[in-house]
Amino acid sequence: MPEKTTNRSDFLFCRNFGRKRKKFMNASSTRRLTPAMKAMIGVVIVALLLAAGLTAGWFYLAGEIDRRVAGAIDRAAGGGATIECEGRQVFGYPFRIGLGCDAVMVASPASGIRVSAGAFRTAAQIYDTNLVISELTGPVQVDAPNVPPLELSYSLAQSSTHFSGSRLQRFSLAIDNPSLALRQPAGEPSAPLAQSARLEVHARQNGQDLDLAVSDKAVTMSAPGLPALPPFDLATDASITGGAEWITGVLPGGRLETALRGRSGVLRQLQLTLQGGGAAEISGPFQFSPEGLLTGRFSIAVENPQAIADLVTSIAPAAAGVANAVAGGIGFAGRQVDGRSVIDIDVQNGRARLGFIPLGDIPPL
Repeated sequence: MPEKTTNRSDFLFCRNFGRKRKKFMNASSTRRLTPAMKAMIGVVIVALLLAAGLTAGWFYLAGEIDRRVAGAIDRAAGGGATIECEGRQVFGYPFRIGLGCDAVMVASPASGIRVSAGAFRTAAQIYDTNLVISELTGPVQVDAPNVPPLELSYSLAQSSTHFSGSRLQRFSLAIDNPSLALRQPAGEPSAPLAQSARLEVHARQNGQDLDLAVSDKAVTMSAPGLPALPPFDLATDASITGGAEWITGVLPGGRLETALRGRSGVLRQLQLTLQGGGAAEISGPFQFSPEGLLTGRFSIAVENPQAIADLVTSIAPAAAGVANAVAGGIGFAGRQVDGRSVIDIDVQNGRARLGFIPLGDIPPL
């Protein structure tokens, strides 16, 4: 009898356990098949795949950047130049990618030019690698033949470059509180030559032409041999016909004055404003001959003409004759526009005229 009781109890236990297990499994199956659960699992899988793809893509780009930089350094060495990027590293994972150096140096022993600076950082968003933001820590030290050692210091220097494919399309540079000085031995104070509050340079390709805009605020100059100059603001906006490739930094002949020979363009604005009073603005089409002689028709608007002429004479003594002649001519030939005296100047092969009155010669480039 006890044996039969035990068997019946075991039977009832097994039957109840089986029912509960089946009920649990049915509930579990129902939960796994819920649309919301399926959607969540799908989202997780997609996120994991995207993360894996992003990681693989980032490290591929990082390796490619490092290889290209190493290749550029090797090619420069093969051409007799030296490029150094101390502590080179690729950083920014996962959403940015950039190149960093603890210090940079470029030297060309053949020409005797050497330029060095502090840390260099450049980065782009992983989803828009055509826009690159860069920052360079100063000071920048320059050594070149026939020029005393120079040092450019500043509080911040940043640039942005925008590429279209492999072509550089736009470039901008902004430097806060730049100061150019003669470099002195360690421990001795520098001798400033020029400084300002903010310098900006903007360039872009416009078809086959180059658009260029430069501004410099609160400029003061104290170069040896120059008298004390009042602070001034300088701004220019111009277009160079056929100069689109200049944005890469490669100038025909290696110098701006050489590259401008035989070129034409439009000067939309060249403005000089004295903080103590006085302003001048020049605009008009221009052309340089192969010999560097200027031809063009320019509109000149001046406030306090003599103050502007004195500043031009101090900065560029070779243009003193024309500057003073223009200042004198404005008084009787100028027309008043918005409180400024405006005259039109014709220049033919470097010879400036106000109507039939000769003003003097402009030196060639």
